Amino acid sequence: MPGYQDVLRLLAVNDRRLLAGLRGVDEATAVCRHLDPRTTALVRVASLAAVGGPVETFRWTIQDALEAGADEDQVVAVLLAIAPLVGVARVAAIVPTVALALDYDLDAALESHDV
Repeated sequence: MPGYQDVLRLLAVNDRRLLAGLRGVDEATAVCRHLDPRTTALVRVASLAAVGGPVETFRWTIQDALEAGADEDQVVAVLLAIAPLVGVARVAAIVPTVALALDYDLDAALESHDV
């Protein structure tokens, strides 16, 4: 794997050879040697939250984070960390999806509490 400077340069010019060998999440994880598995998984949660995605994608991404040693509070902390950058409206829009991925019944909680 090339150094970070080479990676940035290759990404900047959309060099498809860089990512050609990465056929899936497991292979991409293998090249993230500078991040521990928990951090890698939380970064993926943040990225997915920033762009949105279906519940099932959040489920397996969050499950990966939990299996790598993160907890539910850290997953939610990721949302707070990205909110100033991606916008509170975007984060609020994906909260129900994240809640479903965490098996949290947000609708029931909202009904039983004054917001």
